[in-house]
Amino acid sequence: MNMYQIYVPELGIFVKYKVLRPEEAENLLSEIKDKSTNVYRKAILESLIFNIKTDVAEALRVMSRAAAEKCIEALYAGCIMLNPGLDVDYWLDIAYTGNPIIPSLKNKKKDSDSDDPFHFSEDLEKIFNDTFKKHSEEKAKPKPKKLSKEKFLGLNNHLKTNVIGQDNAIEIIVSALKRSQTGMNDPNRPLGVFMFAGASGVGKTHLANELHKYIYGSEYSMVRIDCGELQHKHENQKLIGSPPGYIGHEDGGQLINMIKKYPNTVVLLDEVEKAHPDIWNTFLRIFDEGIATDNKGKQVSFKNTVIIMTTNLGNDKTADNLLKTSAGFTGTVDYKTKTRAIPNKEIVEKNTLEAIRKHFKPEFINRIDKVVVFNHLRHDDMISIAELEMSIVKSKLLSKGYSLTYTDSVVEGLIEKGIDTVKGARGLSQVRREGIEDKLAELIISSIIPRGTLFEIDHEEDFKISLIKPQKQQKEQANDWRRN
Repeated sequence: MNMYQIYVPELGIFVKYKVLRPEEAENLLSEIKDKSTNVYRKAILESLIFNIKTDVAEALRVMSRAAAEKCIEALYAGCIMLNPGLDVDYWLDIAYTGNPIIPSLKNKKKDSDSDDPFHFSEDLEKIFNDTFKKHSEEKAKPKPKKLSKEKFLGLNNHLKTNVIGQDNAIEIIVSALKRSQTGMNDPNRPLGVFMFAGASGVGKTHLANELHKYIYGSEYSMVRIDCGELQHKHENQKLIGSPPGYIGHEDGGQLINMIKKYPNTVVLLDEVEKAHPDIWNTFLRIFDEGIATDNKGKQVSFKNTVIIMTTNLGNDKTADNLLKTSAGFTGTVDYKTKTRAIPNKEIVEKNTLEAIRKHFKPEFINRIDKVVVFNHLRHDDMISIAELEMSIVKSKLLSKGYSLTYTDSVVEGLIEKGIDTVKGARGLSQVRREGIEDKLAELIISSIIPRGTLFEIDHEEDFKISLIKPQKQQKEQANDWRRN
């Protein structure tokens, strides 16, 4: 019978383990095969650890319950590492759930008390460390949520509730994803390749983010590439990695690394028109075959991703028409000038599609499933978005034990200061933070406000906040005034 000594950090001592011959292992299994899990483990520990009733038991007695359980798991892991045939279920559990607590293995001197000479394989620690490191990395990856049929049917309503004024774009996206959900899509391409075009601040990026959260969950963010950082030809290395011999070759590329880690995700290429034209060639194979080759020659699959590009191409011409400024090479758009006029949808689509065709090569455009032109925001859309912003304030106050009410003039004030046709709704969050939340924070931090207080917000030239304290608090203050 061979014997190993393994150092167990949880105990701070070396533990002597037996390694059974095949016939000895069979005899032990025949004795304990019908036992419960706890009895089975206890029998394994007592049969394979020499000093469990002396050194180990004494050390366990002085530990907390949690520390003792952790230590026992480490001891049992050592038994099974050296006698893997004793617990097949344990190894299956490792394969599916990740890395259990494994003590480090140290090569020690021969044990003179043993019948057989002490034997230790130098490669054993490396093999087990590499194996459990791999399982640990697999466990660290967020598991993608499978989009069930029932949940998929709710995707349309979810997006329309959270993305205002873009019902047409949402229906196009959902229709395309239905093909992938039912297996009618091309299995050798990404689940969808879309280009979101239109004015700034109408919800292009927001729709991509909501789509990712609904399909893949919120355990990790979508993969977002700012194409404004890819304006030079050599910056393609940021995506796929540096060539061999160059600095950073071993690190890989930003896009490739993220897809290796999160193969099920939404990939957002923000303001794609700003990237260098040669960088678009990197995406031709991804769009067409769902595969990219990294700087080490390994293929990375994009077949479980939804790829969304955003662009503002054509928006300048539309804004010129809205603001009645000069168009052409010398024309500029005065974004400080506000307008509520809504441009004709056909003109917007014409300007946008013409600009896209002029800017991108035909082979690039032909690999896109759909170019979706987003609508300009109407006044009703602006009201709904402003209401959503106020619901954010309400939920924040509610978490602190306060309530909130506001007048219609508050919504109109948000729209007036934060939204217009040219800039979209991008400035609305800033107005909400600076005009409302800053004032609420000042009130809360400058005085003691009891839980249950109602905040009332109104708007004239500026946002005004008043307080209505709980009825019990008001009575106590009135009694204090009478006594004084």
